[in-house]
Order: sequence, then structure tokens, then C-alpha cells
Amino acid sequence: MNSKEWMNRELPVVLVILVVILIAAVIRSFSLPSLGKDVRVGVVLIGPRMDRGWNEAHYIGLAKACRGQKCALSVRENVEEFAVANAVDELINEGASVIYLTSVDYGKHVDDIAAKYPNVMFYSVSGEGAARNIVPYFVRMYQARYLSGIVAGAASRTGVLGYVAAIPNAQTNRGINAYAMGMRRANPKAKLLVHFIGSWSDEEKERESVASLARAGADVFTCHTDMSYAVREADQRGFFTVGYSAVHEGHSDHFLTAALYDWDILYEKVLGDYMSGRASRSSADWLDISRGGVKLYQLSPLVSEETAALIEQEKERITMNQDVFSGLIYDHRGRIRCEEGERISDQELFNGMEWFVEGVEIYE
Repeated sequence: MNSKEWMNRELPVVLVILVVILIAAVIRSFSLPSLGKDVRVGVVLIGPRMDRGWNEAHYIGLAKACRGQKCALSVRENVEEFAVANAVDELINEGASVIYLTSVDYGKHVDDIAAKYPNVMFYSVSGEGAARNIVPYFVRMYQARYLSGIVAGAASRTGVLGYVAAIPNAQTNRGINAYAMGMRRANPKAKLLVHFIGSWSDEEKERESVASLARAGADVFTCHTDMSYAVREADQRGFFTVGYSAVHEGHSDHFLTAALYDWDILYEKVLGDYMSGRASRSSADWLDISRGGVKLYQLSPLVSEETAALIEQEKERITMNQDVFSGLIYDHRGRIRCEEGERISDQELFNGMEWFVEGVEIYE
């Protein structure tokens, strides 16, 4: 056999072998350090780990996933944005090989941190960061927000709803927009008054915000803050309320429902990806309502059967590849943001969304 015949016959086999070797090398770059070596997971929280809110949900979900994977867990809590790099240094000194950054405020620092530790995997809820050892992770909370907005819009008697929010960013804004779209699905003429308090947790400002929005006519309230002070205040005042992130006992029947994360499901997936060597930027996934990443809390007895049926109808629609942000969408200034037959991209949803839909008014 001459060399040309050999090349024609054997070259494809050689190329396949080389491709397999290359793929294996990439996978090994973030696989476990070695068999039998304990894996330590790190997590950075912007508040206390047991705050009955955002931070507690992350901590409990990740701790459960670590127990399932037999990993050790190191925690840094009450870490402000400016201190996140120091917290990461401490976790890595303790032996962490994968670190979860659970606040959007950490996003602007994640590339610098990842560059410093190229052999550590970083999961970031901010959606920011371009380094190969950063994996964005989150859930499509806006889907549950949309459905809860239907409940709120149907319950309002004044046609004015109140929304107490921390700060404007892509995560907060898409939640506001989805809620407003759900509100208008049930009540096309309703408006949503949004008051930003400038902080993720400030009990006094959140309670004062409810009072201000009530004076402006709002009779149904929700919030986007780490804690639920605004919802509790509105409930105590006898207004209809819709919860967010966590539900605790003590609410009246005026507590209509809540838009909830299921961090247990998310952390089981993302930590499982890391442990099995599948972690990479390409494995970024935004778990949706059909896969249990978000859900709607049980409905109050005050929610009508008609509203409950509409929720089921819309849930089916948004899970059939149409999603919330599809079809004709106008912003609050009358500009078309999405055309018929189109869908707003994930890039815009998770890193853009610097605008508000029709029906939203920013309350100063």
C-alpha cells in the first residue's frame, strides 16, 4: 500500500481520534481535581445566611446540593460589593474550587476575579463576565412574575397597583415588566406605580413606600427586595398583596399568591454540572417554570376560578416556546420594543432591559 492510499484510508480515523482527545482535554479542565480528593464549594452572600429572604434561600439550596454531592461548603455572608474580591480570596485559601456569587452587585468584579484564579470555576447570578471560567446561572423568575401579575390585575378595584423595588437593573426591570404585562392581561387599563428605594433591604423605606403608593391609589402591592417588609406592611393595612422570593406564615387571605424561586432545583443542577465535569460557559442555563426553576404559590381563596383558569392558560402559552416577552410590546413611552412574531432575546432580558413596558409609571 502506498502512502497516498494509507492517508486516504487512515486520515479520517486519525482526525476523529484527535477531536476526541481535544474534547477530553477541555472537559478535564474543569473536572474534579483528582479521585478521592474532597471538593469544597464556596458561596458569597450579600446579606446574612438566615435572613428569611434572598440570602437564606440561596444558602439553603446550595447547602442541600452540597450534602447530596458530599461536598464541603464554605460561606462568606454580609459581603458588600466592594469586599467580594477579598471574600473570594478567603474561600480559595480554604480550598474552594468552585464559588457561587449570589448577588447581581458582584457582576462588575467577576471578570477580574476570574482572571486572578483561572483554575477556579465561578458561577454568577449577574449574567456578567466573559471569562471561560465564569458560568452565568439564574432562573426565569419573570415567568412567575407575569402569572402573579394576572392575579394582581384581576384583584385591583382602583386599577392602580403598587410595586416596591430596590434598584433599577436588568433583573429588577424584567420582573417589573413581566408583572405589568400580566396585570394588563387581566386588566388592560391598569397602571403599575413603581417606587425604587435605593437599597436591597431597608425596612423603614419599604414600609413608607407602601404608605406613599397607597395615597396615590394603589390597592394591590408586591415588591422586589431581599426581604418582604413592603408586602407585610400592605397586608397589615388590609390591602391585597403578592409575595416574592419567600413566603412566611402570618398573612391574611388578602395575600393572593407569590412568585417563588426553587433554588433547590437550580443548585442541584449547577453543582451537578460541576461535579460531573460539564461546567463551562456553554452550560449556562436559565431554568424556566416548566422545569421547576420558578413557580407560583398557592392561590388565596379570594382568587376567582376565572382568574385561576386564565393563569393556567397563560402558563401553557408561555411554556410553548413563546415566553412572556414575545409578540407586539410597547414601552411606556410608546416605542415598539418587540414586533409581532418576534421574541426578545435572552441577551437583552438578562443584560439589558433598561426600559419599562406600557402601563408602568415610576413613582418619585
